[in-house]
Amino acid sequence: MSDLYRTLGVSRNASANEIKSAYRRLARRYHPDLNSADSAAREFARITEAYQTLIDPQKRAYYDRTGTNLSSSSSRHAASAAARVRAARRAHDKARIDRIVNELLEREREATRSRGLVVFTVIPLFLSTLIAAWLKPKIFEDANLYWRLAMIAMFLVGVWHLGRNLKRLLDQYTYRPVLISLMRYNKPAEPHPRSFVCAVFGGVYLLALGLGMLIGSLTEDHSKSGLGSSGENLFFSVLFYPPIVVLIVDIVYLINQRFDEW
Repeated sequence: MSDLYRTLGVSRNASANEIKSAYRRLARRYHPDLNSADSAAREFARITEAYQTLIDPQKRAYYDRTGTNLSSSSSRHAASAAARVRAARRAHDKARIDRIVNELLEREREATRSRGLVVFTVIPLFLSTLIAAWLKPKIFEDANLYWRLAMIAMFLVGVWHLGRNLKRLLDQYTYRPVLISLMRYNKPAEPHPRSFVCAVFGGVYLLALGLGMLIGSLTEDHSKSGLGSSGENLFFSVLFYPPIVVLIVDIVYLINQRFDEW
């Protein structure tokens, strides 16, 4: 850093009046309005900085003690602090954007899982009920003991799995999230009564059951089977096989999801 006293052309013991006089003299020589030279503006800035430091007793004492311009040091510190604040603000904004993007992605993944529940739970349930009512398969009756035990185990797991999935579907589709900010959600409102959704679900199930029974009655050879055994087999089929079908389809769906994530 240049010597501020030499910049103004005064001694280190110069009084305030001498400093003012030196500054006025140099300002008349280098002021940009009076001097059009390219170096005049830079020289005027130098003498102005020197004058502002030496005319202030506190800044002059600090300069005499350290040889450093207090205003320049403060400016550097202020600029450094401002840079740190800007960096912190950019980091905060980036983290906020990352959180929003992650939430959007998680919401999209949740919506995909919900659609998967509909496709791979409800539709297999209705179709398997229709087919079971239509064909009244005798897979269980024709199987040996070990396969029967395995099918009973699959049925029990399938009932539990089906009940869990249906509960998740009710929780998802009988409530609608209400957006109150970019980051938080209010308690979901209920656009449709749960009883209404259950009634629609039950109606579609009964429709699938009735359609399967109708097709089965039209295609069944009554001369080869008794009505009593047919009715018992129908009741067993529509209760036993659909949970197993839903379980198998959902397992295949989950395996496919894992392969997609890899």
